[in-house]
Amino acid sequence: MIDTILQRFTNLESFLDRNRIDALLVTHPPNIRYFTGFSGEEGIFLFIPPEKFLFVDARYTLRAKAECSETTVTEVARPIEATIQHLKDKNCSRVGLETAHLTVDQFRRIGKLLKGLRIKSLKDKLDTLRMVKDAAEIQSIEQAIEIHTKALNETLAWVTPDMTERDWAVEFEYRAKRHGASALSFDTIVASGPRSAIPHATADPVPLHDNSPIVFDHGVVFQGYCSDETATFFPHPPGKTFQKIYQIVKEAHDKALAAVHPGMKASAIDAVAREYIESAGYGKAFTHGTGHGVGLEIHERPTIGPRDSTRLQPGMVFTIEPGIYIAGKGGVRIEDMILVTGDGSRVLTKRAKSLTVIFEK
Repeated sequence: MIDTILQRFTNLESFLDRNRIDALLVTHPPNIRYFTGFSGEEGIFLFIPPEKFLFVDARYTLRAKAECSETTVTEVARPIEATIQHLKDKNCSRVGLETAHLTVDQFRRIGKLLKGLRIKSLKDKLDTLRMVKDAAEIQSIEQAIEIHTKALNETLAWVTPDMTERDWAVEFEYRAKRHGASALSFDTIVASGPRSAIPHATADPVPLHDNSPIVFDHGVVFQGYCSDETATFFPHPPGKTFQKIYQIVKEAHDKALAAVHPGMKASAIDAVAREYIESAGYGKAFTHGTGHGVGLEIHERPTIGPRDSTRLQPGMVFTIEPGIYIAGKGGVRIEDMILVTGDGSRVLTKRAKSLTVIFEK
């Protein structure tokens, strides 16, 4: 892991050179964890090549020192003020801020303290350094997928038609944590019947709907890394309309998977799925992007959507998740996580996406 961290700092030095800055002040917890290993919720990472500093208050000192082998950890009462004083002591003149992750109040406060120095807004550019995953990251993601797959299989064997959506979600969380998940990637979505037409529905204390789709969107966190998968189940064999919709979504999903290869634009992958759904007459019912990057955050770059021109590279991990949503009736979404390889892609998630009826054998 030390070699991995050192390589990340080499890449970070190049990033500073490209952006013509002397120092980098990092406040976004996923980025702090990526470069230092620190898993706490609050702290400030300061990089003045080749020196690396993490400023934390007393709540996090022992944790930070245990996790950050290549970074100098300093306990202070006021991390922001201490970080900026250190910048001034080092005579840095050009400082980069990841402004996409600062509130207006934080930006004004930091800007006031940095008065006299040149500030460069990096927006979310630093996040791009996390797009290509290394072997250790991929291993953690695959372990998260292994955990959520076990938890879902056990939950499917447990669930009965008289249970509620929330019962299902709570049981999944319990089993995921029993298998080693530290948290859920997001609140588990269990949406049945007409509610399955809400892409980001909650798992409500309502009975599972008897004759319509059940969208189950789930993921867990392992060693800081997220997983994400959606399966659409049917409590009983669906009618012709939802058989057709499921097949259209499945074809769009499969075509997008088959199209992935290095050098292709993220937007082109979205176009493959979107154009197929449009050709089937359901274009207006596909209301979100085809996918998103996954890693230390559940939604990362690249965005597999119409406006992202990022060129795919081996090591990128993202979802493919087309869907069709019919208000008042229900929806279908099929999602897998994939890894871009040297000559195409590899599906990381485990569950087959054939139409599945869960209450009739």
